[in-house]
Amino acid sequence: GKSIVSPLEYETIGLMGSNLGIVSLDVIARMNYIVNDLGLDSIDIGAALGVAAEAGLWEFGDGERAIELLNKIYKGTDLGRTLGSGAAVTGKVLGVRRVPVVKGQAISAYDPRAIKGTGVTYATTPQGADHTAGLTVRAKIDHTSPKGQAEVSRNVQINNAGYDSLGVCLFAGFGFAASPESIRDLLNARYGWQVGTDILQVLGRRALKLEVEFNRLAGFTTADNRLPKWMTEEPLSPLNTVFDVPEEDLDGIFNW
Repeated sequence: GKSIVSPLEYETIGLMGSNLGIVSLDVIARMNYIVNDLGLDSIDIGAALGVAAEAGLWEFGDGERAIELLNKIYKGTDLGRTLGSGAAVTGKVLGVRRVPVVKGQAISAYDPRAIKGTGVTYATTPQGADHTAGLTVRAKIDHTSPKGQAEVSRNVQINNAGYDSLGVCLFAGFGFAASPESIRDLLNARYGWQVGTDILQVLGRRALKLEVEFNRLAGFTTADNRLPKWMTEEPLSPLNTVFDVPEEDLDGIFNW
């Protein structure tokens, strides 16, 4: 057959599939092709389509209608320009209350009501809801409990900021986590440095301090470090959990 897109990635399937009630991988692949061709993010556009369905512009599960809406972005119609601007703008224009964004960026396919450490990351990371800033699914913790989630998120955010600073792929981090001295040894061998085993954390803290300060100067406050209120009120089945990590934990996460 004809190659449409490669690969069908988890986030795309999550946001353009299950998030929208679309079960056909063929339809999801076509949607994926369109957003790739437009140079848009499948997470944010998938969330924007969900917001549009919430507003009554189409029915969840109608894949062909979803493709029609994506094609409006191609055509540059008013609705297309709104959807192409992402979930936050779509929610504002359409007057929708339940919009899954933090700092204007759409939440990815890890629901923060079930993986609360990642919810802390969504709320507090300087760039807005971004699972790559601190995904906590591998942490040995009760992910449905609010206890200890801020510390877990902070530690992962520090490490990931360190990887970003070094230009290291986060997937390589799974290996480095089992052998943290490897980063030290590689840097010292390649550049003749004498850095310690904590170089990742040193770089990560430095980067996060700069990012947090940038946001402060740009006008962001702790009030921006919050998940959408409906996620603290509406339970997620089947565990019927809400995001209930205390706000003081969020506010103190970067009190170095």
